[in-house]
Amino acid sequence: MSAAETLGECQLQDLLDGYPGINKVHVSVEKDSLALLIHPEGYGVYDGEYAPISLERHEGKLRLIVCADINDQEPTHIIDLDEAKEANRNIDYSFNESKT
Repeated sequence: MSAAETLGECQLQDLLDGYPGINKVHVSVEKDSLALLIHPEGYGVYDGEYAPISLERHEGKLRLIVCADINDQEPTHIIDLDEAKEANRNIDYSFNESKT
């Protein structure tokens, strides 16, 4: 893996205000030559080499890779984002029309 460039860091607070337990998690975002890497502090992958969340292009398609189990050598989720392209949006404004 090539050296990664840090793009930014932030603290994520729980969506439920007042939720018990750890309220915030530190997250860093980096890029290397192959992917955008998202590193939540205290989370990792099996071999410790990569981030548990990455965004990459594979065979011309954008995909999100999630390693949700640190004990699994393979990603638990690979999400193809092809159908999320803005060009695929079906705009139907008929629900705004008043019925007479």
